[in-house]
Amino acid sequence: MVRCALVGENSMPNHAFTLSGLSYTRSFGVSLLDLSRKRLSPRTKDAVWVWSEGRHVLGIASVRPRAGRQSWEVANLYLDSPSRLPVANLLEQLSVSAAAQGAERIFLRLQQYDDVISSARLSGFFPLMQETLYRGGPLSEESGQGSLFDADARLRKKEKPDEYGLFRLHNIATPAEVRILSGMTFDQWASSHEQSPGRYDERVFDGKGTIRGWLGTARRSSVGNLATMLHPDDESVIEDIVIAGLRRLSNTKTVFCVVPEYQFALSRTLEQQNFRPEGEFITLVKSTAKTVRESNLARSALASREPM
Repeated sequence: MVRCALVGENSMPNHAFTLSGLSYTRSFGVSLLDLSRKRLSPRTKDAVWVWSEGRHVLGIASVRPRAGRQSWEVANLYLDSPSRLPVANLLEQLSVSAAAQGAERIFLRLQQYDDVISSARLSGFFPLMQETLYRGGPLSEESGQGSLFDADARLRKKEKPDEYGLFRLHNIATPAEVRILSGMTFDQWASSHEQSPGRYDERVFDGKGTIRGWLGTARRSSVGNLATMLHPDDESVIEDIVIAGLRRLSNTKTVFCVVPEYQFALSRTLEQQNFRPEGEFITLVKSTAKTVRESNLARSALASREPM
């Protein structure tokens, strides 16, 4: 694996997409070198599997925790020829490794028409939601028209006590079928967070005694990322929130925003700001409850056969 990383062979594309990698150039050589370091480090929690025949590497995959130990994600899925490899078995091995370290669910984001989707389904992954990656530009701090909402004045810095209020907002703003698969409890929701890389900032606004909206922005070098969530009754202010976010990213050159299929108002608003779709993706999720039970049964069977 280290040899392959140093050579930087580029014949194997990475089929897995994490939020941190969607808006940045994906370098095969650097990623493999990073993976080799993780595999050799005794302190890492990431699980890395390599599929090879002789000295020829056929596939490399890794899984890692998200915000907490309950939720993991497939971070890398390098495949030489997906049609000729038992990809479902490789994903199952990743699931077993993650489950052994406490994972309750594993997320996998693929391009919408990737052939790997069928293999993922065979290994127990279910479609969670479709997403569109939008690409556009920032706004200057003086741009945009004022409104009665006045987003810049209403948005305040997110604080630690706001977490439960954001969880309640998530429950209202997210379809039930998505919540059921991604996690219903507060701990499951918190563990499943994805955070854009770079300098990260979160803002919320209140109304009627509860948190009604959230805005997240991140910048790394000249690239910015934007995300938002609103109470369905407050979608009329979506334009103000998006403009406030684009102003906060005024010192970047390019802004990306990943939009779940159910956030129709956000898609429409971004397109009004001259954002254009950059790619279509599907996120799948697998519950590891069955994997954990089978793993425990296997260990029990082995233990029962050990000599006394």
